[in-house]
Amino acid sequence: MARSKVEVKGFEARHYDGLMNLITLGYYPHFIRTAISFMDLPDNAHVLDIGCGTGRNARLIADHAGRGCRVTGIDIGADMLAGFSMKQEKDPRLLAMKADIRNTFPFPDSSFDGAFMSFVLHGMEHDERLHVLKEIQRILKPGGKFYLLDYRPLDLKSSSLFTRLIFRLECDLASEFLTYNWEEVLSKQGFGKFEEKGFFGKKVRILKSTRLMYTE
Repeated sequence: MARSKVEVKGFEARHYDGLMNLITLGYYPHFIRTAISFMDLPDNAHVLDIGCGTGRNARLIADHAGRGCRVTGIDIGADMLAGFSMKQEKDPRLLAMKADIRNTFPFPDSSFDGAFMSFVLHGMEHDERLHVLKEIQRILKPGGKFYLLDYRPLDLKSSSLFTRLIFRLECDLASEFLTYNWEEVLSKQGFGKFEEKGFFGKKVRILKSTRLMYTE
């Protein structure tokens, strides 16, 4: 099993949405809509979807936030972005760009009202995660919201056999991701005012944090 999994490509990328539906026994569309309904965004919000994949989440965010919302998606994978491009052609609220989030984001400071990241951060080395959080803090406006949809910290050793098997199929870094207190990590990067909503027996959550007006 690979240690990290930053880029999804090939067959998995071309059929990503269908595969997610399949492995969750059809629950994924309801799950992702419910998670996105947790987002509270201002009118005419500009949202960055980090690791945007096929654009399914970007369109749902735009639908949830209203007609004035714009969603810019960035992803490293050409196969994923091909799927996004088809949605973008039919929806002027959406824009996709190729970018490696392990590098500096291609946006000025304070460009976005919100940022969304779904099941990407756990697949990165920890120094890369910290870089990404620093960049999110930079491109968000003061008071802007960051929504992290990913695994919730848990003790794998005391978890069920099924949960342990799931993480055996994940990249190696996913298990390590579970050991961090992400509110504490985010606090050190200039975020606060945390709220969360849990899914799948609270093994997954969407964690909302706010880009503070100032940092120490």
